[in-house]
Amino acid sequence: MTQLNKQNFFAKLGILHREKVTLAGLGDVYVKALTVKEGEEFERLAYNTDGQFKDDTSAKSLMVIMTVEDKGGNKLFNLDDLEQLTSMPAAPINKLFSAAMKLNSITENDIEELKKN
Repeated sequence: MTQLNKQNFFAKLGILHREKVTLAGLGDVYVKALTVKEGEEFERLAYNTDGQFKDDTSAKSLMVIMTVEDKGGNKLFNLDDLEQLTSMPAAPINKLFSAAMKLNSITENDIEELKKN
């Protein structure tokens, strides 16, 4: 195994990955990996200062806002779209959320742990 050094670390991990997701009847979008800063922003927006999940925030819709892009890497949604996304049919939002969870190595247990803290 190759010895890890700072140059290799940044070269390998500095590439943000994304995955194409096809939404039936709508077309293709891309779900991207969050940066550390974006992950912390997600937590700040989704959880109160006491670590409890904010009841008025949809984690799925928020994750979609933070991870979904067009082919050119431009964000499709912003926080102004949160309310509208929460009223959308669940299937496409769930599909995007699942892709984001997988790509960002977030498990259901991770979400439950954050809710407990």
